[in-house]
Amino acid sequence: MAVDSRFGSGPQMIHTCPRTVLLLHSRVMVGLVGLEGDVQSLSHEFSVQMENLKLRRFLGFGFASSSSSSSSSSSTSSYSSQWSKTTSMTPKSASCLMSHLLYQRRTAPYYVEPIVVGLEEIKATCRGQGNDHISNDSNHYNDDDDDDKGDGDDQETMIRYKPFLCAQDVIGAQSKSHAFVCSGVAKKSLYGCAESLWRPNLSSKELVQVCGKAFLSALERDCLSGYGAVLYLMEGGKGIQEIQLSCRND
Repeated sequence: MAVDSRFGSGPQMIHTCPRTVLLLHSRVMVGLVGLEGDVQSLSHEFSVQMENLKLRRFLGFGFASSSSSSSSSSSTSSYSSQWSKTTSMTPKSASCLMSHLLYQRRTAPYYVEPIVVGLEEIKATCRGQGNDHISNDSNHYNDDDDDDKGDGDDQETMIRYKPFLCAQDVIGAQSKSHAFVCSGVAKKSLYGCAESLWRPNLSSKELVQVCGKAFLSALERDCLSGYGAVLYLMEGGKGIQEIQLSCRND
């Protein structure tokens, strides 16, 4: 995710600060762009709803709650570990919650266009030394006969991550993509630059270079954007890295 630092009222520049970015946890981020008053209101409402959902799941009132959370004999450490296990929200759930909040105010909408990005976990089970058996939620691959089904000791669980990208309009209509999504006043230029530079199966270093080059190229073509940029790189199992980008200041 990349955001610029210009805060202004039309052609008049007021201040320089990065856009509002909500970090839910190490695999989900929400970026908000629009009128600053509406951004603050939506950010506060979204944070309150997130805390309510976390509490409901922890106490056992949600569909994703665990049965062990209602045990009265658990210690403080077990409660804290149970809290961390049951309150992590997936990118798809965060996108649905944001869309619901925006659509609730469709008669008097927030003038905000959010972007939800994250990494979805895909657990794959491998069996055998040569990983002859591979199965996950999306596909199933079996290369041997059924005589190896009893070998449960050789099973290994691999966690893979699939990117989730979703842009929304002011009433919560979702636009998902496996490549890239854009929002803001310079989104037309962003889409053009991203289409020309993006390619599948980019490494982390290549992704930073392509995203930074496309973002800065689009900012050069829009007079209402710029004054610095911040790029957030999300990697599965490594967390989120913040990278500062320099651009024009006029």
